[in-house]
Amino acid sequence: MKLLSTSALAAIVAFATTIAGSALSEAQETITKEKLPGPWRLVSFKATVGDKVSYPLGEHPGGYIEIAPTRYWLMAIDPTRKAPAAATLTDAESIALMKSHVAYTGKYDVDPAQTPEGIKITIHVDAASNQALTGTTRVFYARLDGNKMTLKSPTLVVGTSGVTSVVEIEYIKEE
Repeated sequence: MKLLSTSALAAIVAFATTIAGSALSEAQETITKEKLPGPWRLVSFKATVGDKVSYPLGEHPGGYIEIAPTRYWLMAIDPTRKAPAAATLTDAESIALMKSHVAYTGKYDVDPAQTPEGIKITIHVDAASNQALTGTTRVFYARLDGNKMTLKSPTLVVGTSGVTSVVEIEYIKEE
């Protein structure tokens, strides 16, 4: 009788391992470096510190990322920001514009290993609207769900606020 129980347990473990392995295989097929290139429209950008959530560019941010085979470009804005009165900005307008957008570019690397968070993307920032970001790296874990990509960071400094947060960004693939 004990042998039967051990056999049944072994069968259950084998079945669960097969299911888990199958799910991992599907995740590996879902996102690869080859699926990243192209234009992606920003639909959500939130920052979390502990249990406090904020939306550094508003609840409905605007902007895009363009991912090429070796380079990543990002431009994100708060579309509710007030337009300046003229091309020559006042000091107050300059401050408001700087705090309501983020833009940077850099070469990137992808670690193809699948994790529960997705694949690891490391962006080596070589130009940014906020010079404090130039020369830094931005790390995100990417996941795909159809034409939606979610990037989630370990903690990083949010360029618009200077607050160290976990950032989660959602994009929709543009054609």
